Amino acid sequence: MTVIRFSKPLYQDLKAVRSFLFTRMYRAPSVMAVRAEVTEKLDGLFPLYLAKPQLLPAEWQVDVEAATDQTALARVVADYIAGMTDRFAIQEHQRLCG
Repeated sequence: MTVIRFSKPLYQDLKAVRSFLFTRMYRAPSVMAVRAEVTEKLDGLFPLYLAKPQLLPAEWQVDVEAATDQTALARVVADYIAGMTDRFAIQEHQRLCG
C-alpha cells in the first residue's frame, strides 16, 4: 500500500502555519469575544424558533410542516441556524428579542 504524505520540512511548515492561525486568528481575543456574543444569541434563538417555527423564513415553512415531531422540528431549526453568519445571528436576535 502506498501512503501519500507531506515531506518532513513541509509538515513542519504546516504545523507552524496552523499554530500561527490558532494563536493569532481563530483564538484571538477579538474573535473569541464575537464568538461568545454569537453563542449567547444562538442560545436565545434556538428555543425561540423551536417554540414559534412560524418565525422562520417562508422558504423554511415547507420543512417545518414536514417535521413529524419535536426532534424533526429541532433538526429544521438547527439547520436554519447553522446557515447563519455571525452578523445575521446577532441581527436576528436583536430583531426578535429586542
